[in-house]
Amino acid sequence: MQQFKLHPFLFIIAFIIQYSCNGQNSQMQPIKINELINSISDSLNRHYIFPDKAENISTYLHKQLRINAYTNLLKDPQKLEKQIAKDIRSVYSDPHLRVQFDPGFNPQVAYHPTVEELQKVKKYWKDNNYSFKKLEVLPGNIGYLSFNLFVDDIKAAKPTIKAALSFLANTDAIILDLRENMGGDPNMVSQVESYFFTQKTEMNSLINRSNNDTIFMYADPFKSDSLSLSMPVYILTSQHTFSGAEDFCYGMQVAKRALIVGETTGGGAHPQMPFSVNQGFVMYIPFARSLNPITHTDWEGTGVNPDVKISASKALSKAQELIFRESLTRTNDPKAKNKYLYLINSLLESEVNEKLQISTLLGYVGDYGGLSVYRNKDKLYCRNDNNGGGITELKQLTNKLFQLDKDAQIEFKKNSQGVVFGINILVNDGNVYEENKMIIKKYNKHD
Repeated sequence: MQQFKLHPFLFIIAFIIQYSCNGQNSQMQPIKINELINSISDSLNRHYIFPDKAENISTYLHKQLRINAYTNLLKDPQKLEKQIAKDIRSVYSDPHLRVQFDPGFNPQVAYHPTVEELQKVKKYWKDNNYSFKKLEVLPGNIGYLSFNLFVDDIKAAKPTIKAALSFLANTDAIILDLRENMGGDPNMVSQVESYFFTQKTEMNSLINRSNNDTIFMYADPFKSDSLSLSMPVYILTSQHTFSGAEDFCYGMQVAKRALIVGETTGGGAHPQMPFSVNQGFVMYIPFARSLNPITHTDWEGTGVNPDVKISASKALSKAQELIFRESLTRTNDPKAKNKYLYLINSLLESEVNEKLQISTLLGYVGDYGGLSVYRNKDKLYCRNDNNGGGITELKQLTNKLFQLDKDAQIEFKKNSQGVVFGINILVNDGNVYEENKMIIKKYNKHD
């Protein structure tokens, strides 16, 4: 099969190079509506990925034309645009199929960018670090990488991609944050996938109706420059995760190479292109569709359904928890288990939504070995006499568990009557120390 050009530059223009729309000219001539509807119908019938729906839309638009539905709008192209869009949606609702009045649209710029325009795009990507936003190793040796687009300049971006993933090569699991990723070039999707597979694997195919071509997309270790990442992968999603980012999520999920955590994604599987339909109007038409080799379908209109559904704001903590709980089940070492429980506990602070009553806090006040717990208003503090008398605020994790500092947690222990008699000190290396609450006896003058 011949490969076809997906025109990723069009995607870039939407973010970087804005077409100069001159708006409505009060002196403009009325729209020749017959010519416009014929031109829209012709473009749909030539390029829309669903020929039957293109025919149905065309039939309805001509019906509207015959009953003069557009007659009063011919001098107001913005209103005409909205009415045509409404009519199209009444036949078939496709968020990618759009009509827009944009007299500044230049097909020459869209399909044949100049060297200067391409250089401008390349500079934009470089200045924005090829959309890579954050890289770090989280507690528990979890790699974290956030990036917001799959850029089309693979040659220039590849050193940055490899450097980022190489930095995470010694982690136990990797979290890829695509919650704000709006998509991009499918070739870059394939490039990033290639670091996570040891064998060449077909991930997707793109079927182009316009020229009847199909391109097959593979994760191919040959493209990864000998960097192979075999650890578990978790991908964070939101309703804003879209297009090429969904391609990545869907392919990795179906291949059982990643677990998706977050919200159902936006549901855009069909690449679109702008086509001039004359008189200042532009049709954005999905001209190709994705086809997964395993499911024989795609995510168009449905989005990618997460394996673990949770609000996007909580997806990162949830992914960390899943990793720690999975590690917990794989070890029989008591110290390692304590370490993973400590890490799970550390995620709880953001979940606290109810402060403890003063009476409960007072029950925790006291001396525990070298630690002295006291109350100030509605908070607990701890003075550590074993560490120079340093004072830290106890951050509530649960009703009886508190974060002491970045390395330790305190768990208050109660007897069957609910009276605090001691604490467990949980350390991030898996050690646990016990301290009893000191009992201060009161003597009367006869003793």
